Formats: sequence, C-alpha cells, structure tokens
Amino acid sequence: MEEKFARAAALMQTALLRSTGLKERDQKLVTYWTLATHSLPHVDTFPLLALIGKTACGKSTTLEIIGNFAYRPAAFSLRSMTAPTIRDKFAECGSGTAILEEADQAWKDSEATFERMLSDRYQRRSAEAAHKVKLGENWGTDSKKFFGATVLHRRIPFNDAALDGRTVFVRYKADHSRKYQDYNANDSWNVEGRELVHNAIFEPPRIEQPEGVAGRIFATYKVLLSTAGLCGDQDFPAQLLPRLLTETAELKEAQSSEPDGLVLGAILDVLYHDDFGADWQNIKFSTLTKSIWDNHRFPLLPRQIGPMVRDLGFETKTSHGVTVVVPTPATLIKACDECEYTDEAIEKLRKELLGSEGANRSGVKMDPIRLA
Repeated sequence: MEEKFARAAALMQTALLRSTGLKERDQKLVTYWTLATHSLPHVDTFPLLALIGKTACGKSTTLEIIGNFAYRPAAFSLRSMTAPTIRDKFAECGSGTAILEEADQAWKDSEATFERMLSDRYQRRSAEAAHKVKLGENWGTDSKKFFGATVLHRRIPFNDAALDGRTVFVRYKADHSRKYQDYNANDSWNVEGRELVHNAIFEPPRIEQPEGVAGRIFATYKVLLSTAGLCGDQDFPAQLLPRLLTETAELKEAQSSEPDGLVLGAILDVLYHDDFGADWQNIKFSTLTKSIWDNHRFPLLPRQIGPMVRDLGFETKTSHGVTVVVPTPATLIKACDECEYTDEAIEKLRKELLGSEGANRSGVKMDPIRLA
C-alpha cells in the first residue's frame, strides 16, 4: 500500500510540475490532499481544498489532475445552479470527491446557503440534508447524506471565517516565463497513476501534533500529514511547519476579535492607558462599551458585557450605583491565558506575579494591591 501511494504521489507531482506553475510545497499540498481522499471511508472530517488565483493561472488544470487521482471524483460547475441542485449534487458524490468549477457563481447566495453546505460537508455527522417529498398521497421526510471531500477554485474569499479554518488554501500566481503542457488523461503518468489508486482505500496512520501548532489548525492538515507519512515523505512536515505556525498565529488573532476577546482588549486598553504600567482601578461597564466601540465599531451593551467578564474570571460588583469590573493581576493573567493573548506588558506582569508568589512562599511580605 505504501509503495503504491508513494508512486502515485510522484506521478501526480509530475503532472502538476508539467502543467501548472505551483512550487514544490504547493504541489505536495495538492497531491497529499488528493491522495488523502482515499481515506474518506475511515475519517469523520475532511478539509476543503480551495485554489485561489486570477484567471489563467492553472487552477482548472489542477482540478483535472485532481480528478484523475482522487477517490470517486465528480466534477460539476456551479454556474446557474440553485441551492437544492447543489445539495443533490453533493449527495450524489457523498463519501467521494466533489470537484467544483465556477465556485464564485454561488457567492451571490444572500443567505450563504452554499457556504453552510460546504461547512456541513466537512464533517460526517453534520453532512445530512432533509426535505419533504411526496410519498403517495402523503408527504414524508427524505434525508440525504453528503459528507466528502471538496475542492473548488474561486477568486473571492469565503464570507464565513469559520470555513477558512476548515480549508487548505493554495494560491496561484501567473508565471509567463515558462511553457506549460496541456493536461492529457492519456499521458503515461496520468494513466499509471489512475490505475494505481483506482478504488484504493487506506486508513490514515496516526501522527503527532507538532509543537506550537493549534489543535484547530492541526485538525485541518492532519490527514495531509498522515498521507505524506504513508508515502514516505519525511521532508513534508518540516516544509509545512512554517505555514502551520503562521496559521496558528492568524487563528489567535481572529479569536481576539471574538466578543470575549474584544472585552478583554477593552480591559487592557483601560488598565494600560499610559506607559507607566497598569492602573488597577475598577472599570465601569460603560467604559468598556465605549472602548470597544471606539476601537472596533462593534456594539456591545453593558448587560452583554457582564456575563463575558465573569466567564473570563473577573469579579464584578456594584459601586456608587453602577456595575464595575474588579481587575487584579492574577485574574488578568488567567483571562489572557483563556483567550490565548499575550504581549510584552502581560509577559512582564506574568513574571512579576510568579516572582511575588515565590517570595510569598519564602515568607517575604507582599504588596496586597499588586496581588489582590
């Protein structure tokens, strides 16, 4: 099995090298994603593959190559398709590989039904659609399962940020300095590769999560890394690691724009309003509301802020007729850990807090204000 897929990976990279301008790492991303589709019967989630770039950069050719090597491929264009038709097409290639042309054509769906279907298709347990059908004189419910692999090319980013986290992106740039060979299904590498993987199925081997990579990011790329291991590619994890770390950092940045991250940011904004360190004062909810609006133009009412503040571990109380947050160094550090936020001031505070706690265990008297 390992030799078969290693040979198929080499043949697919040959096809990509001859017919597209993809660099080596991106060739491998496409190759291992495609060969990983042969593990679909054994997995419960499978990432999308999005080919991003301008016209005439090799995206359509890549889709043809993917169709040659993928598990149970079904190619169709979304142009002029309605949402129910797309759903039915997905159901037809359930547990297989959907290869979507003209994916931007579904962007005009004002209710984002297409993107929700893509997101649901990612996970086996959510990839099921139900609709009413005529059963004789009565109506009944018909369910269709549509879990599977999905590759598409588009020029417009997804509207749903959560979908980005479930997608492997490959970006194309035009390279007019070389000539490309048109895809031909009868080329020897395509014929041999197609025969090698036809109806082949494998269970992806286990693989350890790289240090410093967020679980969400690892979940997206895990099946690619497993397939690379199956193919005997020992270099791919190291080649991919910088990307995984970058996407981990981007994920943390995106999490900071979630409502609880905005509340924490507002607390930090009030506490560290100058260069002289934190001012450990009680903070009015209305002050946090104003800070969030001024910095992010995101409306949060004081009554919405209260539960989030308490979930982050801060104490709240009523003072002079208004509700306030009572920040302390310990609760601030805990909240920053909860939201995976850090900066120089927080790291300095963390060291000071740990140092003071160590001094306390040694019997040294501490400043109660700093460690309240």
